[in-house]
Parts: sequence; structure tokens; C-alpha cells
Amino acid sequence: MKNIIKSLALLLTLSTFAAQATDLEKNPGTENEANTFQTNVFKGKKATQFYCFVDKQAGQRLTITIRDQKNNVLNEQYISKNTTHVAQVIDLSQLSDGDYTLTISDANRMVVHPVRITTAAAVRYVYVSEDAAATVK
Repeated sequence: MKNIIKSLALLLTLSTFAAQATDLEKNPGTENEANTFQTNVFKGKKATQFYCFVDKQAGQRLTITIRDQKNNVLNEQYISKNTTHVAQVIDLSQLSDGDYTLTISDANRMVVHPVRITTAAAVRYVYVSEDAAATVK
């Protein structure tokens, strides 16, 4: 738990990825029941990748889902009850521009991370080296 807090603080200061996650409790109960897992999602080295870290309590099954704007499931992964730590690199290079959601949920709680893919207009650079210039007579 202590390592997650340290890594979260470090990653928030170093990353430029800003995503606002929405935490939705399906069946609000006691505080311990509602906080059965913690998530950390941030931008990867490549523009089309991001990292997803989850720490969870044993005994709860977890689902990680990527959905498009029409709520179609593009990828769904189930994390077993016995797994307590998940670390993934998620590559979205095959997806077209648009808005997507990364949802991490168990029986009591759902965390939704909005993801937007945009392609910037191509910029063409021309470099002329003065060292390689030849004089024509």
C-alpha cells in the first residue's frame, strides 16, 4: 500500500497525461467494502500507449474493459479472485480517433477513465545543411 502511494505521487508529478476518473459505487456499503481496489492509469512512452496498475484485495473478481463511444466492448479482461496486483501496458494504436472509456470494476465499485485519441495534423520540416552546399559556376 505504501509503494502505491509513493509511485502514484511520483507518476503524477512526471506524467503529462491528465485523465479524470469517475468513481461510481454500484452498491455503497461500508468504507472497507467500497475500496476493494486502487487504480493508477497514466500515459506511456509511446503516444498510443498507457499504463494501468491495479492493487486489489484477494477474494474479489475484477474486470478491465475498454469501450467505444457507442458503449461497444472492444476489449475485456477478467482478473481472478486470487490476483492482488495487475500491471499492464495498453496499446491503442489500432483504434481510430475518438473518445473511449477504460472501466475497472468489481461487484461493488466501478472506476471510469475517459480516453481520447486524436491525431495531430502532420507537420513537415525541411532542413537545409549549409555545410553540404556546393558552389555552381
